[in-house]
Amino acid sequence: MIAVIGDIVKSKSIVNRGEVQEQLKTVLKAINQKYADHLASKFTLTLGDEFQAVFRTGNSLLHILDEIIFALKPVELRFGIGIGSLKTALDPNTSLGADGPAYWNARNAIETAHSNNDYGRANIELCASGEKDLVKLINQILKLSAFQASGWRESQTEVYRLILKEGIYSPAQINHQKMAKSLNIEPSSLSRRFESSGIKRYMSSRQMAESAIDWINQDAE
Repeated sequence: MIAVIGDIVKSKSIVNRGEVQEQLKTVLKAINQKYADHLASKFTLTLGDEFQAVFRTGNSLLHILDEIIFALKPVELRFGIGIGSLKTALDPNTSLGADGPAYWNARNAIETAHSNNDYGRANIELCASGEKDLVKLINQILKLSAFQASGWRESQTEVYRLILKEGIYSPAQINHQKMAKSLNIEPSSLSRRFESSGIKRYMSSRQMAESAIDWINQDAE
């Protein structure tokens, strides 16, 4: 199983903390409905500004986390991903009370993300028993892609938000004409945004990381 623990970075210093918490609740509710087939246990708010879930597969995992991340921006989130077994019975409607190696690894991962965040740019960490070299490689991909996204201008972020909204998982699925029309810009302007941001490379690298996460998960079962 793949356990995910997320939280809001420096939540106590957020002026409109209550509003952000309500926004997070709304976003997680939408994610639970939209990705019910991916979730073995729904995203559930736990302590304070922390939330957690259990995924069946690594497919689309990072895409889903990005939906949450980009919906809450400029508020920052961090995530710990843990792969392993569960010691408690799986409840599809709530992950409260869930425990076991998957969650222990997710807890270690989010603590690592907190203490080793690449100057505030890295926000996702993976922890799994075994396959240490592959886990290290995945974490490097996560850090490099997060560093890349941290440099996007608002116009570039707008493109990626549309990609998430439209459920586009692969660069091959991108229709430049349709997307340019949705953004009310010329296709040539959209091409420049892709070229300068490296969004397609970001998507490809995250897809490869998802496949590797899923491979580790299947090997752990």
